[in-house]
Order: sequence, then C-alpha cells, then structure tokens
Amino acid sequence: MFDPSRTANNRPKKSQQALAVEYYTTGDYEKAVELFEILYEKNNSSYFYRYLLYGYIQLEEYNKAERMVKKAAKENHKAYKQLADLGYIQLKKGKTKKATSMFNKAVEALPPNKAAVNELANDFRTRGQYGLAMTTYFKGKDLLKGKYAFDIELGYLYYYLEQYDLMTKAYLDLLADDPGQMRIVQYRIQNAFRRDKEDKVYPYLKRELLKRIKKEPEIKAYQELLLWLSVQRNDFNIALIQAKSLDKAGGNDAYRVFDLSEVILFSGDYQLSIQALEYLLKLPDAKNQTYYIDVRQNLLRARFLQFQESSSPTPKEIAALQDTFEETLNELGKNRYTVQSVMDYAEFLSFYQDKPHQAIAELEELLKTKGLYKTDKAPVKLLLGNLYLLNDNPWDATLLYSQVDQDFKNDEIGFEAKLRNAYLSFYIGEFDWAKAQLDILKASTGKKIANDAMQLSLFIAENLDADSSLRALELYGRAELLHLQKKDSLAFKTYDSIFMLSLSHDIFDDVWSRKADILISSHQYEKGKALLTKLIEEYPSSLLADDAIWKLAGIEENTYHDLDKAAAWYTLFLTDYPSSMYSQEAREKFRALRTDDEELELSEDVN
Repeated sequence: MFDPSRTANNRPKKSQQALAVEYYTTGDYEKAVELFEILYEKNNSSYFYRYLLYGYIQLEEYNKAERMVKKAAKENHKAYKQLADLGYIQLKKGKTKKATSMFNKAVEALPPNKAAVNELANDFRTRGQYGLAMTTYFKGKDLLKGKYAFDIELGYLYYYLEQYDLMTKAYLDLLADDPGQMRIVQYRIQNAFRRDKEDKVYPYLKRELLKRIKKEPEIKAYQELLLWLSVQRNDFNIALIQAKSLDKAGGNDAYRVFDLSEVILFSGDYQLSIQALEYLLKLPDAKNQTYYIDVRQNLLRARFLQFQESSSPTPKEIAALQDTFEETLNELGKNRYTVQSVMDYAEFLSFYQDKPHQAIAELEELLKTKGLYKTDKAPVKLLLGNLYLLNDNPWDATLLYSQVDQDFKNDEIGFEAKLRNAYLSFYIGEFDWAKAQLDILKASTGKKIANDAMQLSLFIAENLDADSSLRALELYGRAELLHLQKKDSLAFKTYDSIFMLSLSHDIFDDVWSRKADILISSHQYEKGKALLTKLIEEYPSSLLADDAIWKLAGIEENTYHDLDKAAAWYTLFLTDYPSSMYSQEAREKFRALRTDDEELELSEDVN
C-alpha cells in the first residue's frame, strides 16, 4: 500500500494535499487519485471534488466519477452542477449528443442566484466550453431580472476569445450600471491593449464611447473612461475636451484639466499645454485655486520650452518672453516654490539675452534663499555649474558638480553631476580621471547616463591608445568646450587644427562627424552633407560610416524630400553594410519609398 507520509533521505515531509497536487500536475494520476480519495473522504470540499473528478476522467474510471457526482448532488442539492459534471463525463466517453442534452438541462436548472450562475459558467470556461459559459451568463441575466447583468464576466470571456467589440459593449454596459467598476474596466482594457497586436481595440472603443457620450451625456463614466483612454494613447485633444466637460459638471475646481495639462506638458505638446493652462487662468476665481501657482509656473515653462524649439527666435519673441518672465516672477516671487521658473529665467538670460553674469547672479541669489532643501538646490547647482563652465570658470563648476555628487551619491541627479564632472575633465584634458569616473557611471541605473558614459569612455580609450602625445584628444576636448560656449567659429578652427598634427589619425572621422552634426543642427545642410560624404569616402570601414549614411538618408528624405536620393542611401545598407544596426530599418525605409515590384525584389535579393 502506498504510504504518502514516507519520504526519501529524510527530506521534510510534504502534506498529503501538496503531494496530491504535485502528482496530478506531473501526470501521475493514479497516485494523485489515491491521495485525493483520502482527502475527499475527510473533507468533501469543492476543491478536492474537482481534482478527484478530473483525476477519474483522466484514468477513464467513469463509473467512479459518476457515483461521486451523484452522491455529491444529494448532499449539496445542486442539480445544475450534477447535470453539467455528468454531461462532461458523457462527453469524455464519446456520447456527444447525450452530453449536449445534459449541458442544456444544467443551464435550465439554474436557480436565480449569482453564485450558482458563476459556478456553472466557471466550470464550462475551465473546460474550454466557452459557448456554454456565455449561454450560462445570459441565462443568469434573465433569471436575476436586472439585479445583476454579468457584464464583467462576459467582458472577460470576450477578451479571452479576442471578441473585442463584444468586450467593449459589455464593459461599457457595466459602467452605465455601476461606475464604481471603473478601475477594473481600465485594468481589463489595458490587458486587451497589450494583447491586441493589430490595434483594433482602441479605435473601436473610442468610436463607441463617442457615440454613447452623444446619446447619453448624463452617464459621466463614459466621459471619464474616454478621458483616461485618450491620455493612455496620447490623444490629448480629445482628452482636453472631456476634462473640460467633466470639470464644468463638477463646479469650479478644474482639477482634471490641471492634471491633464501637466501630462501634456511632460509629453512635449507645448502648444496644447499652453491652451489648457490659459483656460485654467481664465476660469472664475482662478487665483484662489490651490493649483494657481503651479499653473502660472507651468505656463511660463511651456512657453519657454516652445520658445527653445525655434531655431532663430525674433527680437520681438525674445522681448515678449522677457516680459512674461518678469511679470510671473514679480507676482510669484523667487523662492523654493518657483525654483524651476528662476532656473528657466537664468537660462534665458544666458543663452538668449547674452547676459551670463546676470544669469549667474540670479542662481547664486536663489541658492541663498531660506527654506531650500538639498533636493531643491541640486538642480540649481548643476545649472549654475554649467554657466560657470560656459563662462570660463571650470573650477567653480567642478566644485558645484562635486557637491551634488557627494550629496546624492546613489541618486540619479548625483550620477548626472558625476557625468558632468567627467565631461569637464575631458574638456580640460584630464583624461585618466575622466575615464575613471565614466567607468563607474557605466553601471548607472539611468540608461542615458550609462550610455553617454560608455560612449565617452570608449572614445577616450581608443584615442589614448592611438596617440601617446594626447595632442589630438586635447584639441578635440577644447573644441567641444568652445562649441558648448557657442563659439563655433573658434571650435571649428580648433577641430581643423587636429588635421595639421599628422597625415592620418584615428580621430579624423570623429572630427568630420562632429563638425557635420554641428553644421546640420544649425541648418547648414550642404556643408554637413559634404563632411559626411568625405567621411564615408575616406573611412568606409569606420563605425561612423554607417552613422553618416543614415544621417545623409535622413536629410534627403526629411529635409529636402528627395526620395530618390534617400532611397539610394538606404540601398547602401543593403549592399555595402548588411550587418549594420541600421540595416533592417533601412530596408523598411527603402520599401516604403520604392514600392514597385522590381525594386522590392532587388532589395530581397541583396539580403
């Protein structure tokens, strides 16, 4: 006789239940059934009943299964349960017609009880009988006569079956009856988004919501869901309309529009965020709202960020923004609540008003403000360090970076400070110290910081090995600093002086690439293209060559809209650089630009 209490090598004993489940999951049904019979005899719970029933069926011991089902039915008086389980046994015996009849009778035997309906539907669902599960829910809806509609259960079933249109209807019906289910509906919809590879759910759900909002505007849950949905998909225009509507219905406290305005600002849609923030300021009693100061600051920041996107702002635009800064800061003051606004103002003064000394004075004064915590001061110190560096004061800059590094050793802002210190050391030629710091930062939790650190560390290592005099690397670092200081004329002379050191050097392709980037960023496309083309011709095997090709293709496609030239550059990845990281994307770009069959076949043949 099998003794479940005995274990080999004195291992800790497992409970009978744990052993039974283990045997069942590993397919050892005989041992599992033997144990579950003992357990069910002691405790005839539905848990043990279910395992024992399916164990008997796996072993094809149908008579034992039927006896157990009939005995259980006498005790629990669940005719629907008995009929469904006996029907499943008949199904496994191959008697499909008889099984179907019993399943139908099981559904008809349901009492007007939510728990009973869910029990039977769950049994059908776990057995893969989804049509019967659906029938059971609809029967339950009729039996309960509007008291419970099983929309959430139906919605999940439709989700599982990828019937997203029916899922949408079920969840929206649920919200109409019970708005308190909003979080569950949102969670289920998010799951559907992750599963829906063809993106069918969103357009259907959006369309259905808009229809229902128009037809039943009194059901605010629809507007709440559309607001949430629009934010999830960055459809901020729709979201703003819904937020305004909901806030109006709720009174003067427009917290939805305020929350949304911050999301829009963070997303980079500055014009729409300005529109939302200006709307808040025009509301009655706007100055007495708790978010008023934040609205004023965010509006200033949105305007400044939008201003920065302009390649060449006009004197009129500069003067207008100057007035906005002064008006806002005069009203709100310069304190711990307006740190970001003062920082933006300092940046504006330095880079757009050519007043670096006033900018530095603004930040130095801000650091003396009472009530500032270290967390408030850290970003101010980083910006002030940058301004010191840009105005030929690297020693005060490194002091500030080091303070932030020490105060926030294990935080992202501390890593950022260490990275800036490493760059500063690179600019002034302290390469060994810079590389040591960069190698530490390669393990940073922030992906961008880690990547930037790795790239500069590799660049230093490659050129330290190549040039024992370090002269080329020193000139490159000095040129980078001059570019940061917006002294591009001097920067270019310094880059060019590297070519006078020798006839050949591994850093030459880096110089051409860097100069090209600077020219392109200042919209001098033809000069930038010439340097990138030269790089490809002189260093076709360089890692920067495929970068140069990608940039040239992008300029032709997006700036000049010359699709033929762009396609020619993309083709180079297929012919000359098939192992490039850009190859797959270049192939897709090429296909999008050239759709005739002959050229598509050519691209496939090259691959």
